[in-house]
Amino acid sequence: MKAFAKINVGLKIINKRDDGFHNIETIFYPLNLFDELLIQAVPNKKKCVSVKILSDKIHIPTDRSNSCYKIIETFYKNFKIKDYYLFKIRIIKNIPVGSGLGGGSSDAASVLKFLIKFFKIDISENKEKIIETASGVGSDIPFFLISKPCFAKGRGELLKALPDFTIPYDIILINPNIYISTKWAYERIDHAVNENNISELSSVNTFDLLKSKIFFNDFERTVFNQYKVLENIKRELFKKGALFASLSGSGATIYAFFKSESNKYIHKLAQTYRKKGYFVFIN
Repeated sequence: MKAFAKINVGLKIINKRDDGFHNIETIFYPLNLFDELLIQAVPNKKKCVSVKILSDKIHIPTDRSNSCYKIIETFYKNFKIKDYYLFKIRIIKNIPVGSGLGGGSSDAASVLKFLIKFFKIDISENKEKIIETASGVGSDIPFFLISKPCFAKGRGELLKALPDFTIPYDIILINPNIYISTKWAYERIDHAVNENNISELSSVNTFDLLKSKIFFNDFERTVFNQYKVLENIKRELFKKGALFASLSGSGATIYAFFKSESNKYIHKLAQTYRKKGYFVFIN
């Protein structure tokens, strides 16, 4: 199964909630970058549910802290599944970890899709329970069940499809191999964002360069203070002709839009960053 990445085109932290989470507004936009998951469900003679996770990257957790593991536990609980299986999940990781591209959540969404199909869950009858299962493990997992442009609010789980929101440009992603914890970013952003922050993202249906200020990512204020290299990459991309550039999620990936006729130039630019050892992807 393919688990596709996303970028956040604009991200506003509205306020902190009583439950400790934050209300946000953002636009999720899917990419062609993806992890690959090989999933098997084998009857378990030990009369228990087991999960075995393997990955080609050593830093991917293979225990209960992995979102794929959590989604199976939550699915079994919410749908009251009684059958015993050993779930074997092999993750071929192409999306950088801690990059703001949603790789872990997308992987979990792929596992949830597998479970829905494997256990023949009626989607129309169980839509709310499926969303509850997804959002209970990760706020952006419901988006990855759809993987189409969406406006999101709440913790990121309340979605509105944006069928006319397309990016008519080439997109380049650059990550200088930095891992940023979302938890770390949220803990520090409280000092930089006023309560009841105003957002115009809910009124957006299409991407308009003339309104690019609407698509500012609030995490940049704190993340750039700690990671100057990310601020420098964004600045460099604008100097190289980017029409728009931003941090995705809480980082650590910077993305930029370039006119499609600049294709050869973008590949040359990508080569420059790859020589530095950075992760680069052209969408």
